Amino acid sequence: MRKNRNLILGVAFVLLALIAWISGVFDQNPSNIQVPEVNLPIDEVTQMSVALPDSRIELEKEGGQWFVRQPIDILADSSTVSRALNELGELSLNNRVTSNESRYGIYGIDSTATTVTLSWPDGSEEFVISRQGRDFSSIFVRIGDRPEIYATNGRVTINQDPERWRNRMVINPNSGMITSARVVDQGMAYEVSLINDIWMVDDQVGDSLVITNWLRRFSPLNADGFFDDLPPQILSDANYRLDLTTNLNTTLSLQAMPAESDVALIHSGKQYTYRIFESRLDQLFPDRESLIAQNE
Repeated sequence: MRKNRNLILGVAFVLLALIAWISGVFDQNPSNIQVPEVNLPIDEVTQMSVALPDSRIELEKEGGQWFVRQPIDILADSSTVSRALNELGELSLNNRVTSNESRYGIYGIDSTATTVTLSWPDGSEEFVISRQGRDFSSIFVRIGDRPEIYATNGRVTINQDPERWRNRMVINPNSGMITSARVVDQGMAYEVSLINDIWMVDDQVGDSLVITNWLRRFSPLNADGFFDDLPPQILSDANYRLDLTTNLNTTLSLQAMPAESDVALIHSGKQYTYRIFESRLDQLFPDRESLIAQNE
């Protein structure tokens, strides 16, 4: 009888231990384990590598500006880069959750994680960042080649969309400097000109409010994405063209055509093919009659 009781107790102990292991009880930090501080010279960082689950982005700081170098050479989106750097610079570790490599997957330190490597003139550091945490205000992170995984105070949110790391600004003229605009809409052309402080559409008086609001769309004009597989040369005979002229005698030229379910757009001064949503086509290349003042 006693033998059976001991067997039952033994089995129960094993089951409880297994449940505790699965739930992470054995990963809880003893109070005497010191958590390291993260001190990064964020202002000195000159290179950043972001390895997402399905892609990799290489960035470099040059002349005070960040550039994406891979997979395409383009100006980086300053807000995306700044957010990542600032959050890494403010990274604070809370407690160690495990140093057992077989349990990394439980905490998202696996193929779903993002690896960020920062480099500066005399050093570098690597962070493996999970998409999950103990709660909504923390994440799990592994630093360098150290085996420990830590929970953090606060989150580090690395943008998972590779295109968000690229600067999407196509042009940025000051709308108050634009003096004329020539629009070609599927072969039909018209010109909008500022003459003696009056907007004219060809030889008709334009609606100044409508025209002003239209031109504001270009200050700045940001794309919705990119067509990496469409070279700019393919738009040389595009159905839509817009030439904006400023009072500094500079001309900004845009060309567009439908592509897939969106619109491909190029600017004569850049070697990228931008993507804009189809709904924006009429906003950028408006119908001539919509710009003419209506007589009451």
